[in-house]
Amino acid sequence: MKQKIIAFFAFALFCAVAAAQVSNPIVWLRADSAGADTPVWHDISGNGYDAVFTTDSVKSADTLLNFNPAFRFDGTALSVPPLEVTEEANSVIIVYQADTAMREEMPLWSFQADSTHTLALTTQRIVSSNSTILYNEENSRCAVVNSLTQLWRRRRMADTLHCSGVVGATDSSAFTGMVAELVVLPCGEEFSDTALYQWCSYLAVKYGVTLHETSYLSSDGTVTWPLDSLGQFSGSVIGIGRDDRFGLHQRQSCTADGLLTIGLDSIAVDNMLHGSELADREFLMVGSSASAFSTASELYLEDDQTLTRYGDGVAKVTGNGVRSRSTVLKMDASQWADSLHRYALLVDRSGSGEYRYSDLEIFTPSEMDTANKTLTFSDIHWDTDGSGCDRFCFAALDILDFSQIGERGAVSENGGNNGATGNGAGGQYTLYPNPNSGHFVLEAQYPEATPISVYVYTADGRTVRTYQRGADTVHRIEGSISAKGQYLIEIVSNAERNLVKMLVQ
Repeated sequence: MKQKIIAFFAFALFCAVAAAQVSNPIVWLRADSAGADTPVWHDISGNGYDAVFTTDSVKSADTLLNFNPAFRFDGTALSVPPLEVTEEANSVIIVYQADTAMREEMPLWSFQADSTHTLALTTQRIVSSNSTILYNEENSRCAVVNSLTQLWRRRRMADTLHCSGVVGATDSSAFTGMVAELVVLPCGEEFSDTALYQWCSYLAVKYGVTLHETSYLSSDGTVTWPLDSLGQFSGSVIGIGRDDRFGLHQRQSCTADGLLTIGLDSIAVDNMLHGSELADREFLMVGSSASAFSTASELYLEDDQTLTRYGDGVAKVTGNGVRSRSTVLKMDASQWADSLHRYALLVDRSGSGEYRYSDLEIFTPSEMDTANKTLTFSDIHWDTDGSGCDRFCFAALDILDFSQIGERGAVSENGGNNGATGNGAGGQYTLYPNPNSGHFVLEAQYPEATPISVYVYTADGRTVRTYQRGADTVHRIEGSISAKGQYLIEIVSNAERNLVKMLVQ
């Protein structure tokens, strides 16, 4: 019985998707469009149903849900004026995140047509005049897109109902947490499955909510994340993208567990302050299993090479413009074994997950935050071969791994690949001449005094030179090697690890 209730609940959520683009919502409250004159929350549907907070404890949308504004509810309530409802069936969608994951049932919203006809939704139950249905026993630990679709009019009721609404409270309890968006939609004959999935996809991308039972669609019906072919990677899905018909322009996003953040060009404090732009209906969607980035597994490469990796994700691109844009990945590596300096981002351009050397590109971190144990990878361009998607993971590589893989030209040093100059998170380095006859100069500059360690390795991973330098803004290292061959130079500071190839002729 519980599965049937959940299936109905999911259908109800999709039924709410109808229609930012086909039929106008009755009410549309968005925290990012609320206006500054709180305690009023402005209705952007054009119908004038501005909602009012019942107390002055909510001052502004000053909290964030996946980098987007949200209102914090803590004992307050939002009063929605009487709506004129003409359709028999209607949907109410609410995007929220509760403060607790315990079995504490909290009210989300209720609408009342008369003293005997009330529809309501809590964090655990569907409530109507005729029944109460349990759909969950615990609150979600992450953001939720929740919706309920039911008949609002019974026999002998007027053709037009005037339903008063309350969000976040009842006479006996109150919701504590964040509310970011609320929509009331008429479910008339013009509703279709496609329209339902489109609305749901918009909310999911905006607030970093994973849809487990449907593909993601843009407003023109394009599939931006196909559930049928990428189901095994649909445990956790986030995306950046733009869809003007929904007013969506998501430039950065974070997984529900907070481990992986993606950004267009950079990562800002919040989405509204991010200056980069995408073209309309262009998306970069990233999916993986729910615990992929916190669980270690083995990756088998050619030549019997085995790596310890975290994650097995897919990056799915929609739109040619996204392929030409630089993106940033920020990874919380606090649950990973080994030193942060060892990890690299591996991208399988074929999308097959086989990580053949011919399809493999490796990115070293552009920034390492050892205090917070985070890694940042910059200047990543996805789907460069136009295949539609890339597979990726994070792997611990020692210098022999880099040497073996680098012989095949797969290592990309922070987006470059010439090995002569480079820019890390805080440093700039130059190696010259390269190729050389055995004498070389390495110069490294940093905006602040920084100690560095420099290691020179042979192609088979043997260390032939080591240089240690104390904190300074400018480092100059002159070295000499007598044996001809290919070498790998590793430059390690507190914030980054850079690798450059050198050829001695």
